[in-house]
Amino acid sequence: MITVFADDNESSRRMMKMVMNSIDPMGSHYFAENAAKAIDLVAEHNPDVLFLDIEMPGLSGIEAANHLKQVQPELNVIFVTGHPEYARDALRLYCSGFIEKPYDEYDVLEALKHLRYPLKQAISPLVVRCEGHFAVFFKGEPFTFKRRLTMELFAYLVYKNGAMCTNGDLLGILWDGDPEKGDHLRQLVKDMRDCFENAGITDIIVKRHGSLGLNTSAYEIKGNTASLNEEFNWV
Repeated sequence: MITVFADDNESSRRMMKMVMNSIDPMGSHYFAENAAKAIDLVAEHNPDVLFLDIEMPGLSGIEAANHLKQVQPELNVIFVTGHPEYARDALRLYCSGFIEKPYDEYDVLEALKHLRYPLKQAISPLVVRCEGHFAVFFKGEPFTFKRRLTMELFAYLVYKNGAMCTNGDLLGILWDGDPEKGDHLRQLVKDMRDCFENAGITDIIVKRHGSLGLNTSAYEIKGNTASLNEEFNWV
């Protein structure tokens, strides 16, 4: 996701940078100290979402949004302000959201979930990187499991892209089909489930009729999953 945030207050810009890096660590987020600079950034980067403070020196956020709506009518504009009295003016512009200061990550995430013009890809705090070395990030921080082999199990389920895998499939991938590793496999599955649940991710693992898969809407993929086969040398 590409975003632009304009606010003349430096601490506000730092706050939004922290929030966006947590919500969308792989995105591109740009910051401006005034509305005129924000207009330039919109022209340069064509963002998915523009966050605007309203009361800024020179051009106000309302004036900037009115100008940009004429140029890019489907631009998602979210106003971020400590002045709720501007809500009516914002609604007249058919904005995508109105966040009152002070705000937190939850407020921003909720606004992004209800955009007037939805993003092409859902926003998830869980990001799976398939390019280079396989890695998992949750809210911008590396996400790991207690057992080393659990990461390879998760990588294989990501590679299968939601397809259900039998215990036999997983034993074949991880231990060349050794049936005596059944207890070990159950320990890996428990480790994966427990680590996700401890992070508040309760909808990612799908179990059905002795098979295991992933809910692909619970995470965002960066890169090509086909590269995982080469990285892990699966047959």
